[in-house]
Amino acid sequence: MNDRRIPLSDIRKELEHYLSMETAFSDGRVLGSMCTAPHPLAVEAHRMFIESNLGNPGLYPGSVEMEGRVMEMLAKLLNGPGCSGLMVGGGTEANITALWVAKKLQKKREVIFSSNAHFSIKKAIDLLNLDGVEVGLDDRYRISIDEVEDAVTDETLAMVGVAGTTELGMIDPIDRLSDLAAENYFLHVDGAFGGFVIPFLRQIREGVPKFDLSLKGVNSISLDPHKMGLSTIPSGALMLRDMEYLEGISVDSPYLTSSRNMSLAGTRCSAAVASTYAVMRHLGNEGYIEVVRRCMAITDRLAEGIEELGREHDIEVAIKPVLNIVAARIPDHVAVKEELERKGWYLSVSRHPEALRLVVMPHITMERAEELLSDLETVLNARR
Repeated sequence: MNDRRIPLSDIRKELEHYLSMETAFSDGRVLGSMCTAPHPLAVEAHRMFIESNLGNPGLYPGSVEMEGRVMEMLAKLLNGPGCSGLMVGGGTEANITALWVAKKLQKKREVIFSSNAHFSIKKAIDLLNLDGVEVGLDDRYRISIDEVEDAVTDETLAMVGVAGTTELGMIDPIDRLSDLAAENYFLHVDGAFGGFVIPFLRQIREGVPKFDLSLKGVNSISLDPHKMGLSTIPSGALMLRDMEYLEGISVDSPYLTSSRNMSLAGTRCSAAVASTYAVMRHLGNEGYIEVVRRCMAITDRLAEGIEELGREHDIEVAIKPVLNIVAARIPDHVAVKEELERKGWYLSVSRHPEALRLVVMPHITMERAEELLSDLETVLNARR
């Protein structure tokens, strides 16, 4: 720390310097991230509640009421009338909390999850001193139900399904997992990505599977409003079939305005609650449908363009996109990614299968998608 104060103007210049080093979603060239530029209203709401702390609820009744309203909207979105939950710091915290809840409900140790589950599941298993049972994938890169059935033992505590896998955007057969879990096992659904896509996509496309609380075996669902929900970072939510689940993880908090704390975090960001509340109220079902419709149109165009390139190059779509993620099989895909990055694109790769991964978030435009396809063709031609 410096000994003397530095003028505000100098600090602002420093901040501008560091900001200039950051990658901006507004450029429309980031297709490797599941986050996006928040809605302007979300940013405004975040600033308004920047000093509020939902972790000390007695001082911030407005934050408490907004959280309740968000939970009501999410319960409706997820077909869980009467269900509720809480805002958290993102999908990782939601997944950890869900398995913590499960551990308190039953004195068992084994958690069944697949190789396409988010890395936070492994974090949760380690932190909670549980035993992870990793199973493989089916031919559509979803959790293998056959392997899940084989993995169940007397020590099975929970199963984890994913609604919108990080690598490919696949939706695990949550209905089958729900049947398996029934009343015997805790079923957590990681919907961090798909939670703000699938409910709206189901209204405009046929064949999109259920993943929500209408399936009786589902006990909890995580969602990330800071992804396709267009809230500010970090904004997460954990929906629970029964709020009494939280009693098992509650602790005394005598120096706060509530006597019990029922979340992993003590301090909780009211600004994220306000941001999520504002954008959900503003966009409504109609607005989110349009966001999803546009993202899927661009996704379809990228997939179509990759197939067109496949007529002359060794490239193909690994699997037909279900959500707004495209995976392209390309020989030496890592090198292709690096060459595209030199042209100003920010991309990523998947492991299962090995492919170039393109995530189509709301900051991507059709024009940018066409530019990417053109640059990809240039790179492929140069590699002949």
